[in-house]
Amino acid sequence: MDSEMIGIIASDMRQIYMSEMLKKKGYEVYLLDLREGRRISRELLEKENKLWRADALILPIPLRKAGDTDLLSETIAKHRDRIRKVYGGSFPKDWEKPLEEAGILAVDLMESPEVARKNAIATAEGAIAELMKLMPVNVEGARIVVTGFGTCGKVIAEKLYCLGAMVTVAARSERALTLAGFFGFDVMDLAAEELTLEGADGVINTVPARIIGEKEIDGMRRDAALIDIASAPGGCDLAYCERKGIPCKLTPGIPGIYLENPVFQRVYRILFHVRIPWPGDALLKRRSYGFFEI
Repeated sequence: MDSEMIGIIASDMRQIYMSEMLKKKGYEVYLLDLREGRRISRELLEKENKLWRADALILPIPLRKAGDTDLLSETIAKHRDRIRKVYGGSFPKDWEKPLEEAGILAVDLMESPEVARKNAIATAEGAIAELMKLMPVNVEGARIVVTGFGTCGKVIAEKLYCLGAMVTVAARSERALTLAGFFGFDVMDLAAEELTLEGADGVINTVPARIIGEKEIDGMRRDAALIDIASAPGGCDLAYCERKGIPCKLTPGIPGIYLENPVFQRVYRILFHVRIPWPGDALLKRRSYGFFEI
């Protein structure tokens, strides 16, 4: 990436840290800051002439935080005479196809196990910090339910266990339930509608689908706490939680709030010290790494 101008579209402090790192390395950086509620629009993109003079673009993680992702892809493809590489995370399905057809390399950094793991660690630590603010008891000895056992759910359950919590994992797939049981967690089968939150001191939901409704909330103690980190609208009826007086909070995008610098130091390392593959290479495809699917 030597002698390149780099354009950055920032949705949180992670991209701000990245711009500072790149400037220290001597790159010319142009920053489009979307942190104050701005979103991608045709009018905005037409005004940002300097952005389209960049050789490479770094986009928000997840990409949806930019706003109109289809418009963004269309606009980037129109500037294929200048832009050669695009880096971002959690691209919508087939989002990168117009770019690849225009000869632009599009790299979803969340396909990298290294970035995904670091992002999950930041998410887990932030989610537990948010839960601790709402729970009336210490994590050690608390009964905590983690719904979902994907990349983030695994790390959340692991860290809660290390803090002394009694962890129950609620998941749908047989594979996830088997793995959670192998690690010593109690399990509940979502496919069999076994989810019960009675007796729980805290709940952390990672499932981006409504799985915690009135029935489940009615079973919770009034002094229990619930954190929902799933993508909006989340997996819990928070309005009903509030009506029942249960402390709750929707906190998607935690890595943009907690531990932003370490996450993007890892992204920075990948950009500059690891070969970035071309479309078709294995890293750009979803793969299974042992038990853990990225």
